[in-house]
Amino acid sequence: MAERLYTMKDVVDITGIPATTLRFYDKKGLLQFVRRSVGGIRIFTERDIALLRLIQFFRNVDMPIQEINQFLSLYLQGPSTSVQRRELIRSHLDQLKADVEDKEEKLAAASFLDTLFSEKEKYLDQGDLPAILRKKDIPQDMVKFFDRK
Repeated sequence: MAERLYTMKDVVDITGIPATTLRFYDKKGLLQFVRRSVGGIRIFTERDIALLRLIQFFRNVDMPIQEINQFLSLYLQGPSTSVQRRELIRSHLDQLKADVEDKEEKLAAASFLDTLFSEKEKYLDQGDLPAILRKKDIPQDMVKFFDRK
C-alpha cells in the first residue's frame, strides 16, 4: 500500500498549525525532514505530521527553536543519538525549573511589597516611600532579592 501524502492545507486542517507558522518553521530549518515535489510544493507524510506535533509540543513548553532544530537533527540521525536527545530534553527541563524558581522568588517579593504597602498606606499617601522600604523592614529571606543590581 502506498504511503499517504499530505499537502500543506491538509496539514493545517489536521494539526491546526497555521500555514504561516509552518512557513516560519521551514524558514528556521525545522522542516528539514519534509520533502518537496518537483514543483517545490511541500509534501508531508504521517511521520512528518507526527514530527510537526512534536515541534509544536516543544514550542508549547518554550523550547527555543535552535534546541528544537538540534533535537530534530539528532532524531533524524537515528537511535544512536537517543542519549543526546534525552540530555537536550533534560537540559530544557532544568531551565524551566530554574525559570519557575525565579518567578516564585519574584512573586514572593511582589507579594511582600503589596502587603507592606497595604500595611503602611498612610506613608504612601504622604509620599514617604523611604519610610516604608527601610532595610530593617525587609525580611531576611528578601534582602538578597532587594539587593540585586
